[in-house]
Amino acid sequence: MPVHFKQDGEDLFVQTGAFEGALEVKYAGAISESLAGIYRAPYDHEHIVTTHFEAAQARRMLPCFDRPDAKAEFRIAVRIDRNLTAISNMPVESVVPDGERKLVTFQKTPRMSTYLLYLGIGKFEERPERLANKDVIIATVPGKVNLGNFSQDEAEKAISYFESYFAIPYELPKIHLIAVPEFAMGAMENWGAITFRESALLIDANTTTRTRKRVAEIVDHELAHQWFGNLVTMKWWDDIWLNESFATFMAYKAVDSLHKDWRIWDDFMRNETAGAMGRDCLAKTHPIQVSVNSPDEIEQIFDEISYGKGASILRMIEAYIGEDAFRTGVREFLSNHAHSNASGNELWNTLEKRSNKEVEKIMRGWILQSGYPMLTVQVTDDKLVLHQERFLTSGAHKQGVWPIPITLEINGHPQSVLMESSQLTVETNAIKSLNVNLNRTGFYRVHYLGSEGLLWNSNLSTIDKWGILFDAFAFLLSQKIAFSEYMIVLKRLATETEYLPIHEISDQLSMLYTIARPRISEFSRTFHRSQLDLLHGKSDENGMVLREAVANRLTLVDDAYAHELATKFNEYDQVTSDMKQAVALAYAKSTENYDNLLAAYRKSDSDEDKIRLLTAMTAFKNATLVNRTLDFTLTNEVKRQDTRIILVTAAANPDARDTTWKWLQANIERLQAIYKGTGILSGTLLSAIPLLGIGKTEETRTFFINHKIQDAEVGIEAGLEKLFVYDRLARNLA
Repeated sequence: MPVHFKQDGEDLFVQTGAFEGALEVKYAGAISESLAGIYRAPYDHEHIVTTHFEAAQARRMLPCFDRPDAKAEFRIAVRIDRNLTAISNMPVESVVPDGERKLVTFQKTPRMSTYLLYLGIGKFEERPERLANKDVIIATVPGKVNLGNFSQDEAEKAISYFESYFAIPYELPKIHLIAVPEFAMGAMENWGAITFRESALLIDANTTTRTRKRVAEIVDHELAHQWFGNLVTMKWWDDIWLNESFATFMAYKAVDSLHKDWRIWDDFMRNETAGAMGRDCLAKTHPIQVSVNSPDEIEQIFDEISYGKGASILRMIEAYIGEDAFRTGVREFLSNHAHSNASGNELWNTLEKRSNKEVEKIMRGWILQSGYPMLTVQVTDDKLVLHQERFLTSGAHKQGVWPIPITLEINGHPQSVLMESSQLTVETNAIKSLNVNLNRTGFYRVHYLGSEGLLWNSNLSTIDKWGILFDAFAFLLSQKIAFSEYMIVLKRLATETEYLPIHEISDQLSMLYTIARPRISEFSRTFHRSQLDLLHGKSDENGMVLREAVANRLTLVDDAYAHELATKFNEYDQVTSDMKQAVALAYAKSTENYDNLLAAYRKSDSDEDKIRLLTAMTAFKNATLVNRTLDFTLTNEVKRQDTRIILVTAAANPDARDTTWKWLQANIERLQAIYKGTGILSGTLLSAIPLLGIGKTEETRTFFINHKIQDAEVGIEAGLEKLFVYDRLARNLA
């Protein structure tokens, strides 16, 4: 019988007191033109219909209690054209012909949250592989399924790894890995039907080693979610960090187990810890666990804090309690809360019980307050004095106390201590060598005051050397050390041959080139030249990744090298994958031939290669050509998912800074429309504003005061704060 209801915006109120039993809701809706909810993903003059519901977008397809703690079983049926295929979380139960159409019904799902539902409709090409009692299925648009070989193999191995680690079998009868031709996110862990950007799943002849590593990490991340997030789900979005940080941490564990030669924990430091510390040293940051009230707020906290910082804190806790206790606690947590919801506190209690260490107190101290500490180290009269305060890249002093599990090595002897106050004194004998925060397991910076020599006397690991470099750059930005002191550290480690410290130096020189090009160009040219010579002929995979980065950076600072390399663009198809980006950049910088780069872009059928070529088209010295590239990204020849990448890349070109800033101002509303409901614009502006605003901080601030963007407020505020720091450094080094 009909019942009374009213609708107020996205809220539906139903008078339920007059009946008992099932409530049937008839409704109608439109497929979205954005990249959230249920939307069209175009390819080759065709499209698929696909869904992306995280965080609160399932309501775009069906009336529901669109919150993670409202779990239910779902049975999905869809009527589609006979020549199409439908994919959902569960296998197909039945297909019933219906004239020119067919009714596809799927098996009932286990209890799950709405944000994990999936429906895809299109001309999918699928290839299943049997793994024990389940199917692992690659699904792509026609003609691309064989590009999924690497990811399918990775998935099979990762599922076996996680089943062993968690001691819980993968529960569903199948898992789809679906390549979506246009997708705002990198991937999404829909239970049994994981979606990916094509470039995050498919491997072709143009794929670099760097991308292969990234694809493996993304596949493993989404598979880790099938247990941590899908089987056991957070109660509310304030614990989203636990979902994402745990999947991040576990993905690196899986990749490390499956690809030992990659030394993937080096990449963890660069990609996760570094990104999180770079974000969390701003006053405009947020705690790991943050109060969430609206969908706009949810989308904006899918950031470096929720992923990288949380994963780094889990790494710190595992190092503190031991790998065995950590794994045992995680297994118990998942087993106890399967098919239900749980909070972070319940995990900490389990880990504490299994380790007999103060996990809950430590975690509470780290997840509920913003920022992280800087540990100042001084040696006086055979006493080691440690002092902690919050580190801010602005250089401001702010008190803060964290429970820090400190690992240190004095005269070659490792020891550990839990620091719970602002100052700690350690009695020692004569100190000849000192290293604090061994292998950077702790999420804090270390500033040696007058004791740097003791550090250099220590037996430093690759990650230790990275940490010294990483901290030195942060201390330069915050004015804790002068540029001359910073360069001493850089020069001391510039002759290293190990992947992680050399990549860090290259990253820093690239950023300094953008901020203060004249001051750093000569050193950057010399460094990258010497490193490229050392890397010549290296065939190990990390060596190839490093050679790619070094060659890319050298093209930007060395005109002679760029001119030499540009000649290889005529045979671009034969260039090795790790050198394609450098050749394209060199061609753009040396010839400024926009039309040839555009022709190569249009000819390419590889997403990775298209991004390379678009990136090169932002490197022109002629800013007018960069503006043409930015305009081109708004045409239907460029995937909407890629526009943000090209904007941020253009922002890093000092020759096109003013032009790119004007373009952003003119097109801000179009960008809002493209990324509505995804939170993507917040992160984009956080990356672009600090570069575009150099030399015009007040103009930049005024523009965003006058152009409020609700679903990007967090990124804008943080970007403006970071701009102040970069602009200050640019003026100091002018």
